[in-house]
Amino acid sequence: MEKRDTRIDEIINNLTIRNRSERIAIFIWGVFTYATAFSVFFSPQNIVTGGTTGLSLLVDKFLKIDTSIFVFVSSFVLLIIGYFLLGKENTIKTIFGVILLPIFLEFTSIFQIMFHLEISSLFLTIFFGGIIMGLGNGMIIRSGFSVGGFQTIYQIFYKYFGISIGKSTLLVNGILVFFSGIIFGFSSALYAIIGLYISSVVTDKVMLESSITKTFYIITEKEKEISQYIVENFGYGVTVLNAVGGYSNEEKKILMCAVPTRNYYELKDVVQKLDKEVFFLITDTYEIYGGV
Repeated sequence: MEKRDTRIDEIINNLTIRNRSERIAIFIWGVFTYATAFSVFFSPQNIVTGGTTGLSLLVDKFLKIDTSIFVFVSSFVLLIIGYFLLGKENTIKTIFGVILLPIFLEFTSIFQIMFHLEISSLFLTIFFGGIIMGLGNGMIIRSGFSVGGFQTIYQIFYKYFGISIGKSTLLVNGILVFFSGIIFGFSSALYAIIGLYISSVVTDKVMLESSITKTFYIITEKEKEISQYIVENFGYGVTVLNAVGGYSNEEKKILMCAVPTRNYYELKDVVQKLDKEVFFLITDTYEIYGGV
């Protein structure tokens, strides 16, 4: 691969400076929204919706450990593990969330008293809780940052065992919900499933996507620069396809690559900056097998 074009570095730096404040603001608001949903709607009813927050409810049942303390300690341990198994860059994007989420969980716990919800309307409680949690989770993912916790486990499963993040999430959260049914009752597990489903649907809507991977088809005159950026920054391969314009009869190059949805906004911005005349299509991708 050729030495990186200094123009690419300049574009990336400009995008980073321009978007950093906006992304941080979205992330902070997303974490606050997520913590509010957990503290007001799920925690008082012992509804385990997965993640370290859900696990904290199971642990509290037997060990009486404060939720915010447990979430911080467990997420910090996973952060250290992630540093060695996933690398420094992943840790940097996660450490802010590892600190912020426990703080907001502690702060929003006072909302349990201010907004006490009657158990008789448990379905509505879970319904609106799922919507609010989905909003928060969607903003967190869209910001490009992470609150760590079980997300680190999902990434480790994907990197070392080839298990997709979606399947890892389903597996781990399924185990938590199963044990919540044993500890808090079968109806609690059913409500947890409803909450998880509603939250995942809303998260998808906030992210403007329904898959964890996006496939780009890029028609550009700057195929070398764009290919270099994708390979060096994301570590994903790029397939170059030969095509002919149906109207102009001109030969063109099409770049095809699949990237995680969390990198969707960054790649789209960089491609548009590198080539003002670029034309691309972006599609949801549900399964990838092999490679070229």
